[in-house]
Amino acid sequence: MNYKEEAELKQIGDLEFLEMYEQQYPYHPWSAVDKKICAMIRECFESASSLSPPRGMTHSAQSRAIYALDIMLKWNSDETEMIPQLLEVNFNPDNQRAVKYHPNFYNHCLKTLLCDDITDIPVTEIS
Repeated sequence: MNYKEEAELKQIGDLEFLEMYEQQYPYHPWSAVDKKICAMIRECFESASSLSPPRGMTHSAQSRAIYALDIMLKWNSDETEMIPQLLEVNFNPDNQRAVKYHPNFYNHCLKTLLCDDITDIPVTEIS
């Protein structure tokens, strides 16, 4: 998102981001950050579903949803570790950029959500 109209925004794909990240932070592997992000996402949804409606979300076998999460990374106080920060969670997000970088995005989502099949799909199972 641009907060200033005159600001230059460079959009990069996820693979390019990972390559740039690994070059810039060789002592902070992405795999460690990714584990923290997955744990944070799991904790977010466990917390949101820990109470009964209307205060929380409930399980429904007939229900499926796509959420988008905005996450930033920040250094801990002594700058030895990157900590993910959850900014917001969106239900039914705009997936235009996802489709731009991953043309099979919706096919993968539907196969995952409706068929419970993640075979040959770039999905990270959060368990």
